[in-house]
Formats: sequence, C-alpha cells, structure tokens
Amino acid sequence: MAAETNGRTTHSLSPTEKAHEPLSSDRPGIRIFLQPLAPPAALGLAGFAGSTWITSAYIADWFGNPESPTIFFPFIGMFGGVAQFVAGIYGLNARDTLVSVINTMWGSFWIAIGILYAFVAAGALEPHSVHTHFPELASWFVVLSVFTWSGALASTARDLVLCICLFSLAIGSTIACCLFAYNGGQSSESGSGDGLEGGVTNGIKAAAYFWMLSSLAAWWRVTVYLVEEAYGPNHFITKFFPIVRLPTEKKAPYVIPGWGEPGVKRGVPKLWPANEHLVGVGE
Repeated sequence: MAAETNGRTTHSLSPTEKAHEPLSSDRPGIRIFLQPLAPPAALGLAGFAGSTWITSAYIADWFGNPESPTIFFPFIGMFGGVAQFVAGIYGLNARDTLVSVINTMWGSFWIAIGILYAFVAAGALEPHSVHTHFPELASWFVVLSVFTWSGALASTARDLVLCICLFSLAIGSTIACCLFAYNGGQSSESGSGDGLEGGVTNGIKAAAYFWMLSSLAAWWRVTVYLVEEAYGPNHFITKFFPIVRLPTEKKAPYVIPGWGEPGVKRGVPKLWPANEHLVGVGE
C-alpha cells in the first residue's frame, strides 16, 4: 500500500523492514578504537633469529652430534615456534599482513619440527639426517620458500635490514628445498649418491650460512625495535643501529585507511617524535 507523505510516495513496511529502516536511511556514525600493541614483529623476529641461528650452526657443523637436535629443539619449538606463532597472531591485531603470514608460517614450522624431534627422542621415529634425500621435508620447504619469497618482495617497501633477513631466508630455503628433493642414487653413507662430504652436504651448509645471515639481520632489526622504544628514534644510541628505511616506508603515513576493510590499517613500524602531530591521518 502506498501513501502520500510530504510530497513523497511511501510504501507500507513490514515489521522487519521497519526495524532496519534506520540503518538504511541514516548515515551511521563511525567510531574507531585503537588498541595499543607493542610491535609483534619484534617478538616474531627474536624467536626466528634464535631458533634459526642454533639450527643453522648445527647444520653447518659448528657444534653437536646426531643426538643434539633432541636436546635443543624443545627450546626452539617454544621460542622459535610458539612465541613466533603468537607474534604472528598479534600481527592480525596490528593489521600487519607481512608479520601475520611470515611469523605464523615459520612459527608453525618450528613447532612442527619440535614435535618431530620429540618423537625421535622418544624412539617413535628414526632420526633422518638433513644431508640425505628427504622428500617429505622438501614438501614443507616448497611452501616455506614460496611464501617467504612473497614476504621478501613485500619487505622492499619496509627497510633494508628486513629485506636482507627475508631474501636470505628465501634463498637458503630454496637451496634446502632443492637438496631435500634431490636423490642422486643409493649411497650406503648418505642415500644421496655423493657421500656425507659431497655436493648435498656442501649445499645444505650453503643454505645454513644464508639462514645465519637472515638470523643476524633479524637480531639487528629486533635491537632497533628495542632501542627505538627505549631512547626514541633520534637518540645517538639509536643511530648506531641503522636499518635504512626504504622510500616507500618513508613516504607512508603513520595511520592509513584499511582498503576494503573496516577501521584503519597500520602505517609504518616506526616511532614519531612526541611533539609532532600524526602525519597523513585520513588521507
């Protein structure tokens, strides 16, 4: 049924339509709540740096014996796995997609490796040397390598230290993926056809050195987070730890609208001076 009201023709509404009419006819007010968070990347990179350095040093034969992983992987599973995974989850609250993807993925990897070596320590699984044909682990590294390369590409909008971290990680993971997938024959010593001191072993050591470089860059970036929070971005101590922020990050506003998403999105992971106003809000 239609009725004339103030020169407009209106139709009779059902109870459901009447209930939703204010939502469709009025422009809603928008209120945004920002929850303060410490940078999740700091925790994620710290867990990554610690676990990656210990494991890489072992793979490079800097220390240890075949039983060593059963001892150090509980720590790696907690700090490199659980702590890094938690950091990735908090990256969702910080609206930092790079942190969420990279840290949850690598945190899951270290948790899974920790569980794997727990079974080895319990005698439920036979140990499997990383110097041999290891197709099951290669399948893990296909996923790790692909998404790490994606993260490395995204890091080119951040800073040089983070770029070094993720590109080194991606290169090392790609080398490892290829070596784990490689089967050079049936060697009584290595199963790879070239012996324990052959090409596969040398190749996995090369991957380990790329991972070491990645862990050092991650440690450096974590130190910058800590020092900037403690002293501010312009303190002389902070200047001893440059990260070379790249042009895209330098031009980015501190807070930007979330494209296709409600609310706002994180801008750049850096501090601003206390006496300056926010730059770029609402742009």
